[in-house]
Amino acid sequence: MKKNDKKTFRQRLADKKVKQQINNAGPRRAEFIRLLLNMLNRYVTVFLVALVIYVLLLFLMVRCEHNAPGANILDMGDAVWYSITTFTTVGYGDLAPVTVPGRLIGAVFLIVSLGLLGFFVGFMVDFIARVHPLIVLSIHAGRPWYIFTGASPYASLFAENLKAVRPDALIIYADSKSDDKTSRDVYVSWSVTELLDRRGSLYDAHIMCMKENEMENFLDSVSLAETTVPIICLANFTPAHHPMNINFFSLTDCSARVFWQQFPIVKPDERIMIIGFGNAGTVMLDRALELNVLYEDQHLTYHVFGNGDEYCRNRKQLGDFVSLNEASTSRDSVIFHDDLWNTDEELLCNADRIILCSDSEWDNIEILHTIQKFFAISGNLYIYNSNVHGVATSFGHARDMLTPAFVLHNRLSDMALCRHELFRFQSGYDVPMWEDLGSLNKDMNYVATDHISLKVRITLGDEAPAVPFDELDAKILRRAASVFNNATGAEKKRLRRLEHVRSMRCYQLHNFHPGDITSDDQRTSPLLKPFDELTEEQQALSDISWALLDELAAHKEARAGR
Repeated sequence: MKKNDKKTFRQRLADKKVKQQINNAGPRRAEFIRLLLNMLNRYVTVFLVALVIYVLLLFLMVRCEHNAPGANILDMGDAVWYSITTFTTVGYGDLAPVTVPGRLIGAVFLIVSLGLLGFFVGFMVDFIARVHPLIVLSIHAGRPWYIFTGASPYASLFAENLKAVRPDALIIYADSKSDDKTSRDVYVSWSVTELLDRRGSLYDAHIMCMKENEMENFLDSVSLAETTVPIICLANFTPAHHPMNINFFSLTDCSARVFWQQFPIVKPDERIMIIGFGNAGTVMLDRALELNVLYEDQHLTYHVFGNGDEYCRNRKQLGDFVSLNEASTSRDSVIFHDDLWNTDEELLCNADRIILCSDSEWDNIEILHTIQKFFAISGNLYIYNSNVHGVATSFGHARDMLTPAFVLHNRLSDMALCRHELFRFQSGYDVPMWEDLGSLNKDMNYVATDHISLKVRITLGDEAPAVPFDELDAKILRRAASVFNNATGAEKKRLRRLEHVRSMRCYQLHNFHPGDITSDDQRTSPLLKPFDELTEEQQALSDISWALLDELAAHKEARAGR
């Protein structure tokens, strides 16, 4: 191992940030002053040229008029007064040129006066429009910048939530303009790269690709990757390999992750109905299979109403770890229903939970209305991305997901990176560093981090709060960690087995096979085998995920002590 490899990725990243801050923090205000002076110089030059021409015309008029018989424009004061009354179209008539050259100059003043006021107003508006944003950006150069690639409802929601927790953030919309004169956000016609050039430093700058069109977000993020600035891209897809500074965020994926943490499985034989199997339903089932590993003897049954042919064709190993289209009492089952959701009244009325997760809010509301009108259900009812309250539990609304905790998910990334570093240094396998991982293996580390809240439920039972992992109290985390740390013999083996089964599911859902290395491209993992076939050292690697309980607690305690 090379000497510089002994530092963890987190340490190397911190070193890089500090170095970048030292190198770039100094010149940014000088850069702003240079740009501002250049802009002012252009306007001052135009003004001075116009002033010289104006004074020259006044001087010529006085020279032509002061010796003429009957002249009343005799000095510069008279000429200035005449020009003012002419330019403003007041025209008192008390002064007027009498010579031919003087009248020619007066004609110039008359012609110019026709468009002078409009020119002056336009000039001032253009000057303010150009200079005001630059002055604002110059004044706030030391604040964190969040540069949005364009204005959109998603961008506005996140910006409002961000300012609530980070009031020093400066919100900037590139290539945009706003009619809202009261907004404190900055709208500029410049591109993102032009804004970064004007900042002069990349430290504490962020690029937010949050337009309504997800393909535009993807293309924007890829084109801006070379800036090395952290980029958040709102898109439902993640390339297998992408620049490390791009972080993809999906509303549907985040909703599904949070759902199973906020509304966890409470018994090993739950019957779950998923109505609507578009993008949201597909992600909901994926995250359910990856996260819902809580009981050694569990046999959850997922009844999915929607066409599951493509889902099964892509997940070739689905039938290896669940009973497919047939209920089982020994393992989880996934049953796809070709008939309509209201065909089986017994299932509908006795399901433990019904999740309405069509991609269309209107479809979900329509189904909810039908259930209320015709069926007496006994289970919990959940509705995706809807403003309905009281009748069903609403989840996954954009305003709840577009928050710094979920969009930036710094804690999620920290814990996922921590898990990978622990695994990399303890496993002895040929495991790439975090920056060299493909998106699939990174995602598996994210799922392991999300599972922290469910590990708390496994160890503490009903005493565990039903909240996302990031909202768990440090004391709760320490209590759950102590249960695992003090477990011996069969109990520790049971907890390790649960974690291994959960990890196996992540790999199997993405068609991984046993291999000597961990590789997204080859779809291989050295630990993809039944728990009982692992060596004792391999079984103990499951402890790494359990160690995240103490790691997260320490993280929270450190922040609380600041």
